Amino acid sequence: MTTLKPEDVIEFYAYTTKTGKNLLASALVEFDEVNLELPLELPGVNPPKSETPNLRLYEEISKALERASSIQKRFLADSSPSDNPDEDIKMLDELIGRAISLEKQINLSRKAKKIISERKKRLSEVESELSDIEEKLRRYYATALEAVSKDPSKMKIARLMIETDSEILRAISLLNSSLDKSTSIDDMRIILNNVVNIIYSIKKRLKEISEKVIEGSLESLISEIDHAESNLKEVLSSIGEYLTLSGKFSQLESLEKMWERISDVSKRMPEIQPIISEQIPAARRISQEKEEIARRMNELVDIIRTRVKGSVDCLDLLYKNFREIRERVISVDALIAGEAEKSIYEMLEKSQPLLAEREKVGVELSELSKLMDKEYVKQLKKELEDTKKSILEIASRLYKTKEAIRHKAVEEKVSLMIYEGSDIVVAHGWVPRRLANNLKSHLERSMGGLVAVELEAPSKKKKPPSRIKLPKIASPVSLLTHKLYGFPNIKEIDPTVITSFLFPLMFGMMFGDMGHGVIVAIFGLFLFLKTKGSLRDLGGILLYSGIFATIFGYLYGAAFFVEIGTHVLSPIKEPTKLFGIALLIGAFEILLAFVIRTIDKILSGDKFAAFLEYGGILTIAMYAGAVYAAIRNGADVMKTVSDPLFQAMVIPLLITATTPMLKSMKEGHGLLHGMPEMVSTLIESTLALFSNSLSFIRLAAFAVAHETFGVLTGMFTVGSTSITPENLMHLLTNPISLVTFIFINIAVIGLEGLLSFIQAMRLTFYEFFTKFYSANGRPFLRVRELLPS
Repeated sequence: MTTLKPEDVIEFYAYTTKTGKNLLASALVEFDEVNLELPLELPGVNPPKSETPNLRLYEEISKALERASSIQKRFLADSSPSDNPDEDIKMLDELIGRAISLEKQINLSRKAKKIISERKKRLSEVESELSDIEEKLRRYYATALEAVSKDPSKMKIARLMIETDSEILRAISLLNSSLDKSTSIDDMRIILNNVVNIIYSIKKRLKEISEKVIEGSLESLISEIDHAESNLKEVLSSIGEYLTLSGKFSQLESLEKMWERISDVSKRMPEIQPIISEQIPAARRISQEKEEIARRMNELVDIIRTRVKGSVDCLDLLYKNFREIRERVISVDALIAGEAEKSIYEMLEKSQPLLAEREKVGVELSELSKLMDKEYVKQLKKELEDTKKSILEIASRLYKTKEAIRHKAVEEKVSLMIYEGSDIVVAHGWVPRRLANNLKSHLERSMGGLVAVELEAPSKKKKPPSRIKLPKIASPVSLLTHKLYGFPNIKEIDPTVITSFLFPLMFGMMFGDMGHGVIVAIFGLFLFLKTKGSLRDLGGILLYSGIFATIFGYLYGAAFFVEIGTHVLSPIKEPTKLFGIALLIGAFEILLAFVIRTIDKILSGDKFAAFLEYGGILTIAMYAGAVYAAIRNGADVMKTVSDPLFQAMVIPLLITATTPMLKSMKEGHGLLHGMPEMVSTLIESTLALFSNSLSFIRLAAFAVAHETFGVLTGMFTVGSTSITPENLMHLLTNPISLVTFIFINIAVIGLEGLLSFIQAMRLTFYEFFTKFYSANGRPFLRVRELLPS
């Protein structure tokens, strides 16, 4: 039963003295079959302050070997542990960096000629841009020197005035854009915040100019800019109020819509109309409040736009006055000098990234030119080979060190999970029920009786880990059930073993072809034997799926779209039969899902749900009866509907549908409380169940599509709707036909194989698992699994 349902576990607490802590950790590591957890719920105990040198070293070596795996996948079996692991880790990291750099240079050498051509072209473009900048700088310097010689004292003021002039115009432009009808209030807030920042900068420059100007005072301009700033801050305050009201308006609008839906429902259900009538005054107040908010929001929009227009007028006047003062204070030559100085700064800023790029491209070309030398590349390859040998030697030593210290590292990891009190220490976790007494006797024997072990059955509030024992043949499918969907909880059946048959079956039916199936199986076997982790599991799934595809290919009489032998079942010639088989497979899976759900409910003690709720025994009877009625009437809709057996299935349907109301009364909520769930159950038991059954038609549809590709392949290669042993020789002796044949087969294996895999996953996850598999559990981690191997 452990292959279908997680093993029962119980909670344990192990207490001993502080001096016995290390002995307790050692005993737990030796026993291994426990899932340790931190005793966070116990009062008066705290995390330990233990030193863990072996654990630290183990983790550092693991990280270093993981980095080394990108260069070396294997280790030397006859190597000895490292004498200085810390130094070896440091050296290994340096060698890995060097190896990566060498590989990059060697790969680059293969396309160095093309890259050099591209970089030279870019260097030419950069040089051209820099020449243009240099020419402009000469002109600007000449202009600036000529102007400065005539009016040298006003050049800095001129530059400040030019910058101020530009910023005033930018502020006016932004304000005008905010008044556009397409601009939202939220966007207006962003624009006005930018304008306020610009005004602050203008004010700062005006004060700086005011300190240097003798001919005229700028106090009036500073006063005007202060007024514009104050006005805009008031506008931003109004916008804040508008956005607050907008949020409240949206909430009231949602409430109003919800009330309208409730009112519509009450018209169809007279019994709840008295309850609804009591709430009508509150609904009217919502509408009134909504209207009041809308009125205020419209007022605010008018106020905001009026004040923004006022700010535009204010800045226009400011700009006019500023221009008058500028013309009195600064000569035309000084303005020219200021403009030239500004342009010089802009050109210098523009040249900086280009100069840096020229330097970088020059270095790259120097390095790439070396890679054109075959002898140099040969030296790089030799150095890479030597570096890899050094990495292999050091990584092998570290791997042996890691193996040697693993036991001590695990003990130190366990010791960190043993919390300390004033006089005692405590370890806490879960142990399989069948091993609970063994754990107790093992700890007492290992510690000479200086330990107290408490065993407790898990309470309903706690979530025990799930310990699953899968047969090796089913373990790859845990990629689908445990890793992609979720881990089973302690009270539900694990569908991994069942899925290891159903998933390949569905894939094989959709992808039936002996040749394609063999290719998928071989590819799966390669992944299974040559990789690790999830890729290895995927390989196992593809191996099983390929085997089933080969079996169905035999039934369909096809191998690489070539007809072989007689058809036991032809997707093209007998599609109706195939669709019927697909629906029967779907009905079987749905019934199986309901049976598993019923068993789960019985095992968890919920017999009410097991017998009466949707997915229980009554649902099984209803669905099985309806399916049998359809089968014995040849799937004729009218005959099936008029069949007394089919009509009798209304009885379990109605009982199941009314169960939520019975449950609601049982829990003291009343009939009305269970009514929405009753409607949901009725829909789920009829329309949804019918839809779920029809979903399995895709098993036949993809099989037909696969055969259709075979027909197209025959037409493209031999001019016939089928490729037979008789016309196969024509295909093999015609190069164009042969290439087309190979290309179509490769494309179909890749594309349709992927689609069939996805469809099998969809049927497994959404039509099968959702009916019984909550997948909200967590795995049982043994002590040895606390650290990665």
